[in-house]
Amino acid sequence: MDRFWGYDIVNNEYHPVNAEPLSTFPTIVDLKKKMVFCRQHKKWELILAFKSNVLKSGCGKLYSGPFTRNDSVFSYGYEVNKRKNNYYITVKTQTVSTEYRRLVDVNFELNYEKKRLYQNGSPVFESMNSNAPLCPELTKQILDEIGQEYKSQFGIKPSVSSKLHGFNVLLGYMLCPFNVNFFKIAQHWGLNPYDPEFASLSSGDTPDAENEMFSSMGITPTKAIRKLYQKYPQSVICYAAAKDMGFTDANILQKSATKEVYTMLDYFMISFAGGTIYYSVQEPLQLFVRDALAFANQKTVWNSIERTAKFLYEGSVPPYEIVDALNTYRLCSRHLEQQEIKDIMHEGFNTYTHDFLVRRQNMLAAEGLVYNSSGQKNVVFEIESKFLELEYKAGEARRQNPVTKEYEPVPDSDRWCFHVARDSFTLKTIGSNMHNCVGWGYTQAVLNRRATIVYAMYKEKYQICIEVTPDFHVRQSLGPYNKPLEGEALDAYFEWCDENNIQRSKAFRIHAAP
Repeated sequence: MDRFWGYDIVNNEYHPVNAEPLSTFPTIVDLKKKMVFCRQHKKWELILAFKSNVLKSGCGKLYSGPFTRNDSVFSYGYEVNKRKNNYYITVKTQTVSTEYRRLVDVNFELNYEKKRLYQNGSPVFESMNSNAPLCPELTKQILDEIGQEYKSQFGIKPSVSSKLHGFNVLLGYMLCPFNVNFFKIAQHWGLNPYDPEFASLSSGDTPDAENEMFSSMGITPTKAIRKLYQKYPQSVICYAAAKDMGFTDANILQKSATKEVYTMLDYFMISFAGGTIYYSVQEPLQLFVRDALAFANQKTVWNSIERTAKFLYEGSVPPYEIVDALNTYRLCSRHLEQQEIKDIMHEGFNTYTHDFLVRRQNMLAAEGLVYNSSGQKNVVFEIESKFLELEYKAGEARRQNPVTKEYEPVPDSDRWCFHVARDSFTLKTIGSNMHNCVGWGYTQAVLNRRATIVYAMYKEKYQICIEVTPDFHVRQSLGPYNKPLEGEALDAYFEWCDENNIQRSKAFRIHAAP
């Protein structure tokens, strides 16, 4: 294994070098404005020409690569040591801006035995957020060495057809070498590669891993599908969801992987737990497609699905209106006339169809044909005592009275009070106040004990919503409108985790449903 790697200015790539690499002077550019920062004149100049990794500025100066953005991090070299199949990599980086330049070393350990990545001694779970990526040349050499291990074990060396880079592809290769792209899917859907459920789906250490992954989603992997999947790992999600909705046209299925549809599925939090697909509007979408296909072709119906996805992607329709419209459709569908379904298909699920369906539901409820929201039966959950113990009050319990100087109890309204949702009406109240899917998408999950919902009140408002798995892991923890926790809310959440001995660090971003 070559120990030192340095940046080659002429060829714009990295090569093994004989000694510790020296730092470089990256050229700061703004590609949108087609400008370069001139180090001599200390100002931005227009880029007049570019050839062979050298550009010419408006003031006539020539600047070579590497080229980087302002306030960015550039890796100018690497030092690699290998011991017992583990790689110890020092990434030599420099922060670059028009105002300063600072050299920084970041130490990584790629532990092949534990199949984990450590940064400066601490486990790195969100590897996609690492600010010190590996260069492709070094990545390839490490992959080649690891590949020989798999060849000696299985008789074949896994190939890598993936857009993953650096530590991402190395971790994916270690965890599921015969299905590296599944590692990408895991990052998107919150599956933890160190949990058994990930291993059971990816079968990482078997040559049949990719086939088993397709099988778990009910997909027959043709050559075209494999090619699409290798290029865009998330395409298999869209393909499986479209197939699950009831589409069979091969052209539609293979063209389903649009950024709009992918964003919609991401928002609705698909899960592969147990080898099955689940997303919280699965039933109403299946129902709508079934009803629409009775009088329209698949392409027309799929256009309607894409229209709804575009509303969500562009933010032109509030997400909770789309969600409410879909679930109201589920309640009203068997009472709708064909022309009404055609109108919904033409519009997609937007504000207009949402308001129409709400009015339709109220009319049907008045006739006793469906329940309205107030007429639905409350479902009481049987929550085990160990989960009820998750209730907690965060923040200082006593504070000093500024007048009397005596310490007095802090009222609950001024503390972060964590409660366990004990019935379906509570879930609906949480969902309504926090504008999330808990109200309509989690009753069955909690009833069947696949999840426990914990929520926090502060200043008499719903501020935090947490999904706890049966094995006491946090699957997701979000604020109103599914926004990430920050500030006091994040501090209160951390305190709650520490009090209940809940591990906060998760592999990749937490984004999945039961």
